[in-house]
Amino acid sequence: MGKKLLIQFMIVWGVCVSAYAREQQASDTSTVVKMNLDTPDLESLREPEIIRLVNRVLALKEPKLDVMGRATWVLYNIRSERVRECYVMWALAEKLDRGDNTFIEHIFTDMDLCSVSEKLTNRARELVALYEPLQPGKDAPDFELESSDGKTIRLHDLQGKPLYIEVWKLDSANCRKDLARLEELKSEHKNVQFVTVVVEPLGKKEAWKQFLRDNGHEGKGIHLFADENAAFREAYRIKSIPRCILFDAKGKFLIPWSVSPGNEYFPYFLSMLKQQQGNKMK
Repeated sequence: MGKKLLIQFMIVWGVCVSAYAREQQASDTSTVVKMNLDTPDLESLREPEIIRLVNRVLALKEPKLDVMGRATWVLYNIRSERVRECYVMWALAEKLDRGDNTFIEHIFTDMDLCSVSEKLTNRARELVALYEPLQPGKDAPDFELESSDGKTIRLHDLQGKPLYIEVWKLDSANCRKDLARLEELKSEHKNVQFVTVVVEPLGKKEAWKQFLRDNGHEGKGIHLFADENAAFREAYRIKSIPRCILFDAKGKFLIPWSVSPGNEYFPYFLSMLKQQQGNKMK
């Protein structure tokens, strides 16, 4: 086969492969959209598999629905109590772990209308109750955490100024960038207290201290360590990292789920802390 003919063949072959791939993708998409979720077959799947399947089907079938919209769809369109319970509890946790509780009454209304099991309703209310203390204006749970210089720090010790806490992990590149930005903010906003809390296994405590030393954070501000199994993580419902929390000067929640310094809306949240300090001084 000549070189020119070989090149032509390769081009045609590439076009054919691409066309076949598009046909397969369209076929797969069509199959997923037509899939019936109200079937006993779903009950044989593990919970993560049920969640993935429902999300995949509804992402194509009802693309405008958010997580709670999908949960409502499941309540009204799927009869299996196991599938309902699995997906609705997952969706509730997804929303609550982001500080969003605006949908609460609506989802319980839908549960009543769809005659779900008492077990699901009770589980959902128990989950919501865990997040009830984490609301703006409520007293934040106290904690006792070790600082990088070996002292025990409580939330009470940090009162007197508006407080910004960022919860982070050593292996997160974005969190490490946030730490550098927080150092700048400390000098720019002396009326606000900036504190970091790393969440790691106890075995990584020395690695954390070494990181602070190597990156010039040691001796600058307050850096706290929370064992990943500590009460702090449970009390504050730390499920995703980074997690940023704003407190007023009296230790009450201002914004239990804030944004990190790298977020474009961070200046707006910081202005709320400044406003708190201004109100305190009046």
